[in-house]
Amino acid sequence: MTRTGKTLRFLVAGLCAAALAAGCGGGGDVEISADNNSVVNDNSTNTGGGGSNNPCANYTDPATNTLRQGSFDGSNCNYTSDFVGENNPLTVDLTIPFISGVHIFEDSLFVGENVDGTDPSVVPPAGGQGPTLRIRAGATLAWTQANDYLLVNRGSQIIAEGSPTAPITLTGFSDAVLGSAGQFQTQLWGGLVLNGNGITNKCSDTQRANNGCHVVSEGKPSNYGGDDNADNSGVLQYVVVKHAGFEVAPGDELNGITFNAVGSGTTVNNVQVYATYDDGVEFFGGAVSVSNLVALYVQDDSIDWADGWVGSVDRALIIHAPNEGQRCIEADNQDPDFNALPLSNGTVRNMTCIISANDNGIHGDAEGPLLRRGTLFAIEDSIIYDGYARTLLSRSGNECFEIDDSETRDRAQAGDSSVKSNLIVCEEPAVDNLNNGDSVLQWVLNTGTTPYPANTNNRVITDSANPNVVVLDGFYTAPAFADETGTAFTVTAEGGGIIGAVSADDDWTENWTFGLNDPSLWILP
Repeated sequence: MTRTGKTLRFLVAGLCAAALAAGCGGGGDVEISADNNSVVNDNSTNTGGGGSNNPCANYTDPATNTLRQGSFDGSNCNYTSDFVGENNPLTVDLTIPFISGVHIFEDSLFVGENVDGTDPSVVPPAGGQGPTLRIRAGATLAWTQANDYLLVNRGSQIIAEGSPTAPITLTGFSDAVLGSAGQFQTQLWGGLVLNGNGITNKCSDTQRANNGCHVVSEGKPSNYGGDDNADNSGVLQYVVVKHAGFEVAPGDELNGITFNAVGSGTTVNNVQVYATYDDGVEFFGGAVSVSNLVALYVQDDSIDWADGWVGSVDRALIIHAPNEGQRCIEADNQDPDFNALPLSNGTVRNMTCIISANDNGIHGDAEGPLLRRGTLFAIEDSIIYDGYARTLLSRSGNECFEIDDSETRDRAQAGDSSVKSNLIVCEEPAVDNLNNGDSVLQWVLNTGTTPYPANTNNRVITDSANPNVVVLDGFYTAPAFADETGTAFTVTAEGGGIIGAVSADDDWTENWTFGLNDPSLWILP
């Protein structure tokens, strides 16, 4: 079967509503194991050693000068809270080696010590001054407790460098070890949190200049923020985060990956978030950018930003679960101060947003981007699509583009935000009006009473259920577009490449992602 054929089988999952409600198939995930990767190189030079009979990670405790090491059961490495935990953070460098089994953590994995600002003489270390957690290509890490997670504190770094043939997987125990996780199951563990020294508009200039910026993170108490938007929290490359989002503290469900004031010196490319309860990736200030993101089955917002984030997401493939998902993008400046400086100003390029148009999800309606609370934004070279929801799930389309709040609308109306070379194929392509009375759709198309020269080359098709309309081939951008009459048309990309996230002849998702390349997960109706 061709890749396109498998993609279409994946997307028709919604035709069987009863099966979807029951979890679609009843089986567990197909485990991503390093055994299935063709080449895995570990150049750790015995950093995971401790002898030929124990390949588990180890370090020397500086307080006691004793060796701490995981226990090996012949397949997996097990790490108790005596090795690392919420109350026992890493204070030295540690390498998690590649093994063919799973690294199992019985407590949270906290890297570096938190600085909470109670002692004004203690300054958070700069990126790279704290301990470094290094995860070798092909390694799988799993957590036994749902309320545990992986936290990298300010000054510390994570170096998780997988490869297309040896991705790194972070997940829950029942997924990686028991193989019993359902396809859409979430909250098996907390998720990945990076705390940086970047700029957040939750702090003032005075606080930033005087070691007074210590914003409390979601989850168990830790702090982030500073005055260095070039801060470096490490590398995430070919990393898959699965089944995350547990409520690790009252009222706080973590995301797949949370970037708290993470700086632009951090490298993030080729990452996937799969089946997360809250957001896929969320940015609270900072300037980190992400390239090649896959957000599959995210139950809340796939991309979420706030509090002065000024980075970008380049190439993002977003596919809602048939009965879940909220927004492909939810973008804010700050709540409650929509005018807090610096303003959030996120850029999204080459996104494919496939909405389920479901109205009964855990977090609300499944929709396209929502820009609100005063944020600036730029969206370019992207596809927003409800056609599968309408034709395969027999649903009416939900909002595919929305601008809320007068501050956001004023900035859009003034040309400070823009949309360029986007293709919106939705029954309800845009909602709301600007403060001058023009509709958001007129703003997108530059057809209002006021000119909007920043918005160019956008195309809207409302009859998304029309069989003549061609914009996607599965989740690939179609090699040629056609409108309601079957007439070919083009949308020229601002970046000179394709519109949307991925094409069949340049499939950057292949091999390393989960759920897109595994034939056992393509579900028949």
